[in-house]
Amino acid sequence: MVRPVITSETMTRLSARLAQPAAYAHGSGESIGFVGADIPIEVLLASGGAFGHLPWHTEKTPWADGWLESSFPGWARSILEQWHEGAFDGLRAVVFSRTDDATQRLYYYVRELQQRGVLDGPLPLVFDMAHVPRPSSLEHTAQAVLALAAALDVPPHALPAAIVRANALRISWQELQQRRVGQGDCYENLARAALWNNPSAVLADFLVVRESAQSMASRRVLLAGSFPPDARLHAAVESAGASVTAEGHVFALDRLGLPLTPSDAAPAHAIARQLTACSVGPRAFHDRARALVERARSTQAHAVILWLTREDEALAWHVPAQRQALAAAGMPALILTAAQWLADDGAPERIAEFCRETFR
Repeated sequence: MVRPVITSETMTRLSARLAQPAAYAHGSGESIGFVGADIPIEVLLASGGAFGHLPWHTEKTPWADGWLESSFPGWARSILEQWHEGAFDGLRAVVFSRTDDATQRLYYYVRELQQRGVLDGPLPLVFDMAHVPRPSSLEHTAQAVLALAAALDVPPHALPAAIVRANALRISWQELQQRRVGQGDCYENLARAALWNNPSAVLADFLVVRESAQSMASRRVLLAGSFPPDARLHAAVESAGASVTAEGHVFALDRLGLPLTPSDAAPAHAIARQLTACSVGPRAFHDRARALVERARSTQAHAVILWLTREDEALAWHVPAQRQALAAAGMPALILTAAQWLADDGAPERIAEFCRETFR
């Protein structure tokens, strides 16, 4: 069976891309950054410039720590620290999503610090998606799509072509996810490179299809919950002879969701409908216990690791139901809550031990 394999040469190129994740921010001044999930990629594609999620690192953040409360996760602290250091000065704007509390609060902190004159950098914008499943929410989100397009100088007539491009991208990433076997840590690096840059360029530049070994096919693990800082949790699974072959967090490899279905709806409404249907953010309205089990089954996982950082308080409310659903499905699971984002609390060791016990 032909499976996609990330070769050592590809990993070298990926490492170089990840070593300078904000390189797109130093272009012609037309580049756009974003923070958070549920951002309409059609608008970003139609903008004509480079774009990517603001990257994070795992280094200390002394300046950001002076402004942000302890409830802010490490990735948010890193973004604010880099913003202060001028890493994003080359961007024309940064779009923040209201899909989760930390992203929304970070937007307001950036605006306040800029108004105080203690922070420079690009223009912060907010994408105000409504999650409650009702017609007024859909209309609100469609208007938010148009407002974001206007703020980025994207004319409405550019959206249909962007939908076609985005659909092609969704199909490619969905197919890649479905064909994964091993190399979980490598795919995590690929997913981050695709998040921090235009994903179409990453897919074209780094995917090499080769004949892959099938030794990992019976040791498939779903990693769900919070998104990790890097590949350290994936590497812990690999060290135990298993592999993460799917993720269940907001920045998973197939985070763009399914293609938009053809309809007579106006482009902004079609984009809004797709965002609502595919939202996985903490404020999305869906049964997370059932979704976790369905994700495990659809990706043919044999075990689940549910890893939640202490800052993801909204997600923690669903853990009892998720635990019960996994047990009812007969799915081996390791549930780690209130975890440290840097995974320096013994999580990698517990993950490796769980995989060794599960697959021995």
